Amino acid sequence: MDKLRIERVNKEMMREISEFLVNNAKDPMLKKAVITEVRCTNDLSIAKVYFTSIDKSDLKEIGDSLNSLAGALSGIVCRQMRLRFAPKLVFVVDDTEDRAQRIEELLDKIAQKHSKPKRDEKLSDDEW
Repeated sequence: MDKLRIERVNKEMMREISEFLVNNAKDPMLKKAVITEVRCTNDLSIAKVYFTSIDKSDLKEIGDSLNSLAGALSGIVCRQMRLRFAPKLVFVVDDTEDRAQRIEELLDKIAQKHSKPKRDEKLSDDEW
């Protein structure tokens, strides 16, 4: 399938799911979910829905609530977007922010180890 069409479907699906969670979800845990990305397979049979929350301690409960709602939400999204087939929704915790923070910490450690010496310090022959 055309990559451009899949990207449009991903964005629209993200919007529809987010809108449903904000406006129609009865479970208060679902209102804490923030949908960050949707990635559909080429045949639109499966959609991975990445989510996070401001309160990281609630991620497990939010994930459980989202997965229990996945079937019904798939049908709702299918009707709203007028798709022929309802994709299977798989909810995944988005840990991009945590990974970026770990990488940043590692880069800081490397920078500290290889920082330039001060003008007063003399370099040994091994450091040149």
